[in-house]
Amino acid sequence: MINKIDYTTIELFKVTQKEKSFYVGKIKAKDLLEVYTVRPAIYDIEKNAALADSFPNEKEYYTHLISSNKAAITDKDFQRKFTDSRVNEVKKFLEEEEYAFFPNTIIANCDLINDIDDLGIDEDSSIESFKNTINIPNHLSFFQRQGSNFKLHIPKTNGSVLIIDGQHRLEGLKKASKDIQDGYELIIAFIIGYDRSVIAQQFYTINYQQKPVNRSLLYHLMGEFSSNLDELSFIHKVVKALNELEHSPFYKRVKMLGVTPQNINQEDKKLLSISLAFLIDSLSRSVNPNISSGIYQPIFRYYYLNKNYQVEIIKFLMNFFSAVREKSDGWEKPSDYLLSKGMGVGALIKLLYLIFPKIFIEEWKGDPGKIKETTTTDIIRYLDGLENVDFSKEGPFGGVGSAGSVNKIKEALVQNIVLFDTSSYEEFEKEYRDKNSVLQKYKTWLTKNI
Repeated sequence: MINKIDYTTIELFKVTQKEKSFYVGKIKAKDLLEVYTVRPAIYDIEKNAALADSFPNEKEYYTHLISSNKAAITDKDFQRKFTDSRVNEVKKFLEEEEYAFFPNTIIANCDLINDIDDLGIDEDSSIESFKNTINIPNHLSFFQRQGSNFKLHIPKTNGSVLIIDGQHRLEGLKKASKDIQDGYELIIAFIIGYDRSVIAQQFYTINYQQKPVNRSLLYHLMGEFSSNLDELSFIHKVVKALNELEHSPFYKRVKMLGVTPQNINQEDKKLLSISLAFLIDSLSRSVNPNISSGIYQPIFRYYYLNKNYQVEIIKFLMNFFSAVREKSDGWEKPSDYLLSKGMGVGALIKLLYLIFPKIFIEEWKGDPGKIKETTTTDIIRYLDGLENVDFSKEGPFGGVGSAGSVNKIKEALVQNIVLFDTSSYEEFEKEYRDKNSVLQKYKTWLTKNI
């Protein structure tokens, strides 16, 4: 007991990998069960939509989204919710198997009262100095070094240890008998002395490579915890804005964590028709650093690289899909139409990759600034003929979704949209690839400008 707080002390050894270190030890299961917590990732659309509505325009909200805010990162949660079936499997394993070993490591983090990086190479951290510290927050641990020996003093306070990996094993242990808990030891690795963005990165790297965590959750975490704006975190913020801005056609339509939220009414549930992962995968090509040899080009790369234009990508996407919504009556009825579901949106995004270079060269005359002047009304004109494509579930594309089905819808769109002036997709693509085509002129422009 130090300063009237009970501590569990663990002896650790240091592991160095790529010049970075973490610490490994063993802990009694009953001691860890007293202090661990998991913080599942939560996405509250009502809260986020209200926040978006508090900004005067898209640009102000987008600026808020991309601003680096370390305090906000600290408050964010990254775990996945545990599943009862897996917890019960662990409990059964512990209680029924003779050799119920967990040789794999629990990975954890805890906040420290002292800073590991502040310790000089020969400097020890004295337990006496810790004892003399007043007003110690009751959730902070103390890292003690004495030469090459290391100890971690963890307060016996609920929530003082944050689990990065191993929550199902611990929940299973919690349900197991007290006899099992009392005699059970666990190997535990502490990743300490790093900020929460590093901790979250460890979680989604471990889970992405080793466990079937859904991609939407992983993409959400990568976007939420990225300190720097890269292509993936940027597209995450684009989709986040599309889902949260009230005048967006995707308003409250995206499953941001890949699952339908609980306690949602049936009408709102019907509109949750597309996943974050699908939209990110479909749009990521648009900011790819490489100019493709194929027909799909990084149409938004120039705007992504020029910060003053980044918000125009969001506005253009809202205008494009608002025009789609105006041209077809199926957008608001995902239970009856494919238009706003994965197959329809996937085909429309492929259409966007084809139509944007044509607009850019023929309508904007190669002036990237024209994106600011382009309205939903303009795009409605560009999409003339889209209304002739049957997106109903009883129509020609209403079967099981697949990449082939998405391409068939895209081909039907090209054949029906007046701007392309073709009745044969094969002929269109042949002309589109021609050395004197719009596509080649656009690629030449991209080569010079990105």
